[in-house]
Amino acid sequence: MRHIFVINPTAGKRDAREFLIPQIRQAFNGNEAPEIYVTQGRQDAIAFVRERCFRERKNEELRFYACGGDGTISEVAEGLWGCSHASLGVIPCGTGNDFVKNFPEADFLSIPAQLAGREQLVDALRFNDRLSLNLCNVGLDADVAHHMHRFKRLPLVTGTGAYNLSIVYTFFHRLGRKARFIVDGKELPVTQAVLMVVGNGRFYGGGYQGAPLARVDDGLMDVCIIPMLSRATILKVIGKYQKGLHVSDSRLRNIITYVQCRTLEVAYEEPVTMCVDGETFENDKITARVLPKAIRLVVPAARAAEKK
Repeated sequence: MRHIFVINPTAGKRDAREFLIPQIRQAFNGNEAPEIYVTQGRQDAIAFVRERCFRERKNEELRFYACGGDGTISEVAEGLWGCSHASLGVIPCGTGNDFVKNFPEADFLSIPAQLAGREQLVDALRFNDRLSLNLCNVGLDADVAHHMHRFKRLPLVTGTGAYNLSIVYTFFHRLGRKARFIVDGKELPVTQAVLMVVGNGRFYGGGYQGAPLARVDDGLMDVCIIPMLSRATILKVIGKYQKGLHVSDSRLRNIITYVQCRTLEVAYEEPVTMCVDGETFENDKITARVLPKAIRLVVPAARAAEKK
């Protein structure tokens, strides 16, 4: 097997090369030297991984380690999608690192644990022309993600802290957009939304549980739509939303739409901010579908203190 580490130097607060490269060399310790590639910009990881996947001999196993944030993970996954002899490892070096929260016992920060890990087939989402392993969001929280860059490199500000500061910033701008929502071919009664999440995983924004029932291998995507609400009501709801209690709270069931489906189509009256695994853009339409068992994910061994 060939091990290839794809490092995004701009993810998180520090250049990951500073601490990762020594750890990588120590972990392999005289064995076959792994390959290290440093990305040059957005979507560079897609091009690099895709070229390596389809250039190499198909009888040689390739394992790509996405070293960065959730956006880096989705880019590496996009590059190797469809390559039968490639698997995906993840070393979280970003601000929120939300995808790995779906595997609470795994030690993703330990390279020896990565090398001792097991492979698991996980789903992916095709969201317009982008691939997502974790979660896509639209509206208020996508605007929040878009503005996070203003806060994430401030001293002592964590990923969740940067997200919360961005919420405050975004909260006093325009909220809500009109749209038509169609899931599995059926139109929903919702006509205006302040935000929507489409989840393969449960977490985003540094730990917000927007899709608390989502599982990365169930062949479904979880769609949560919060309709247009007053700012006062949003403030009352957001605490429960952060903890993933908005689905189980009986007082919110008539307000929030939460469905599990395989396909989704949305048409907005005007372009809105959309976010795929932390990367933002604008569009007025969404076509999304589940790609079941699309990626061979390496789930690292458990943390030493948790082993029995």
